[in-house]
Amino acid sequence: MKTIKILFLFVGMLASGAVSAQTFKASDLDGRWKRSDGMTVDIKGTSTFVEGSDALVIDVGNSGWPQSARMVAFKFRNLKYQGENKWLGVNYMHMPQSNYRKEDGKVNIVMADDKRSFNANGTTYTRQ
Repeated sequence: MKTIKILFLFVGMLASGAVSAQTFKASDLDGRWKRSDGMTVDIKGTSTFVEGSDALVIDVGNSGWPQSARMVAFKFRNLKYQGENKWLGVNYMHMPQSNYRKEDGKVNIVMADDKRSFNANGTTYTRQ
């Protein structure tokens, strides 16, 4: 009888672990995301476009990007799903001294298990 109780307990633990495990897909990155300085980006079509999707700057907040960058500049380009909770793309930065945006290396995106936020090269973006 004790063995059966232990077996049921073990099976129950396995089942609850399977329920809480999160599965990810490329389109999980699609949506509107905001970081702590107020910059908001909009990502669409991550699972649709072969070349990867882009993160269009929707609101610059206090990020240092000029208002003129809103809706015409990209924070990330060519975002491609790498599997599990990871995406890879190209990072863009704003150069205030010249009002110019330039490529600034790769961006590694890791989404939180609850899919409500992601970390991009050390900066957290929260789903809006």
